[in-house]
Amino acid sequence: MFGKSTLTSLLVTLGVALVCAPVTVQAHPMSHVLRRQDGNDTSSGNTTQLKYTSPKLCDPDVKQYSGYLDAANDEHYFFWFFESKNDPKNDPLTIWLNGGPGCSSLIGLWEELGPCQQNGSANPHSWHHSSNMLFFDQPDGVGFSYGKQTVSTTEDAAERAWTFLQAFYETFPQYSKLDVHYFGESYGGHYIPGFASHVVDMNKKVQSGEEKGVVVPLKSIGVGNGFIDAVIQYKSYPKMTCHSSYPAVLSEEECDKMQQIYENDCKPAAEQCAESDEDSDCVNANQQCGQIEGIYAQSGYSFYDIRQQGDDTPHPFVDELNKASVIKELGARGHFSMCSDSVGTAFAQTGDGARSYIPAVEKLLKEGIPVLIYVGDADVICNWYGNLDVVDSLKWDGSDAFSKTKLEAWKADGKEVGQFRSADKLTFVRVYEAGHEVPMYQPEAALSMFQTWISGKSFG
Repeated sequence: MFGKSTLTSLLVTLGVALVCAPVTVQAHPMSHVLRRQDGNDTSSGNTTQLKYTSPKLCDPDVKQYSGYLDAANDEHYFFWFFESKNDPKNDPLTIWLNGGPGCSSLIGLWEELGPCQQNGSANPHSWHHSSNMLFFDQPDGVGFSYGKQTVSTTEDAAERAWTFLQAFYETFPQYSKLDVHYFGESYGGHYIPGFASHVVDMNKKVQSGEEKGVVVPLKSIGVGNGFIDAVIQYKSYPKMTCHSSYPAVLSEEECDKMQQIYENDCKPAAEQCAESDEDSDCVNANQQCGQIEGIYAQSGYSFYDIRQQGDDTPHPFVDELNKASVIKELGARGHFSMCSDSVGTAFAQTGDGARSYIPAVEKLLKEGIPVLIYVGDADVICNWYGNLDVVDSLKWDGSDAFSKTKLEAWKADGKEVGQFRSADKLTFVRVYEAGHEVPMYQPEAALSMFQTWISGKSFG
């Protein structure tokens, strides 16, 4: 659902895909190393190793760990963990993933909901005020993660994420009993339900003795401005660009053309992808549906904020993370870039983006896992109309009750900041005046939403 060409169409978390030559920087000597064997295979090729150090960046008053999971197949996954400022022994563990595919979760850490801010000051609206936070760069080749880059689908990435979390628990068992919330945005509409669905499957195998490991106490998932289903969400482009609550940015003729492309090209191709699940059909669906984005691109307005001209937002945190002193303190290596062209291309070549993750969301709901879908209403690329249509399409035991709900005012600190619908295990939240990255545009509202959700309280 992302962009105007095979390459750029999938790299959309911030509309940037940077490729930079690596710099030679000596990483901080890791303070701790833990090695483990996966499954029953004791060969050296299946050994994983979690290396970490304890940085003091952004919030030196809380425990931090950063480093790498060195996994099989020469894959090395970077992570950065912050304990909760509130009650780290009892507060939940939230795992945050940015999208892309191919974009670093440190975007969320620095620009949205983490302790770090680009101006160097502490973030008063960081989610680590209420939760332990784990930021994980995946797949390999993203951010500070590196390796052979063999991952090209959400399913592959989910397997690696499970391996990482198992190693994290073995290294830090004090966090293994905490409730886990998987949160992410954009292509997180694939990642989050896909990863959580894999956790449900693996938990059952661990509980039955089929697999060794630690049961992950999965509590909920949250998806912000997510891309979940191409057939449903591309249909919303004409409404968002010509008939939304914001001024129209395209002519009626252009929106009519979008609708024609959707009906004649995009929808049939995406449905064929769903029916066959063949890479070639799904790649074709990406290309056909990408025509719709091509029309919008001619408007000159941002894909991520319909109120803004262009997508050239500066990101000074990238320079900060590439300072030799910061790389050393994090125990990182190489050169940091926000998004990886090569990872995005790998996913594009399998047509992963066109595959629907509605079945994964429905599976979680049927398993009793609460699902939060929240959307900034100024975003175009994963707009709130399309996300609302997604939640209305979900089928599970609570779908009848959800269908009877209507959008109600949502208030934070006495101020109306959005709307919500909620029934059974599903909640939908529209956030006013927010673009693609809700916590960046509306940090107070985003923190209030997060705290309400993880505490199990009502939005009403």
